[in-house]
Amino acid sequence: MRRLGLAAVTAVALAACQGDKPGQAAAGAYASEAARRTQRCSAAGVSTVVDSAGIGPVLRGERIAAVATRCSVTDTALTLSDAVAERAHVVSVGDRPLVVLTTGTPDTSIIRVITLDPGFKTAGGVGVGSSVQSLRLAHGSLCAAQGEGTFIVMAAGLPGVSFAIDWAPPPSRDPAVAETPFPGGNPGSALDAARITKVWVHGVSGACRVGVA
Repeated sequence: MRRLGLAAVTAVALAACQGDKPGQAAAGAYASEAARRTQRCSAAGVSTVVDSAGIGPVLRGERIAAVATRCSVTDTALTLSDAVAERAHVVSVGDRPLVVLTTGTPDTSIIRVITLDPGFKTAGGVGVGSSVQSLRLAHGSLCAAQGEGTFIVMAAGLPGVSFAIDWAPPPSRDPAVAETPFPGGNPGSALDAARITKVWVHGVSGACRVGVA
């Protein structure tokens, strides 16, 4: 079993960051959710879309055993910001890895799908390495908050999907301001220049602790 630390994996992702390609969806982005559930990860043109259901052919709620009939799956563990090792798996989609967290039961199912690979993108062409501006323009207004040891944003058009970004709040003598630098959670265009470093699909609405409508 391999154990993945978020800091180490994020460094790899940052090195792989690519420029924005506004308006260009990844190959297979328009495959239906039902079609994605049957796609083999090694198939030509396999979906690489990021949406509220999951990433590519790996969807929340699926049992790992079912995914393993279509894709290469390797056991691992993921250490989150609270230093607790969570049961996880690496799923290979072509030559691109996804990390999934599971329920940890014998009949385990996927509760979160994570990517640090710029090859996976939303239907609006947004992924790791893209700017926050491109996310806002493609998927609507944002909410912003601190979470899992980093700063995250979510877009109104992609509920249940979080984007970690390479931005940190400026120092403040006021603890309340340091915790919530954007009143109401909406940063407007203030974060536009920041870049996305990680994407995870978790399905939790309001995960920014504020609405995104």
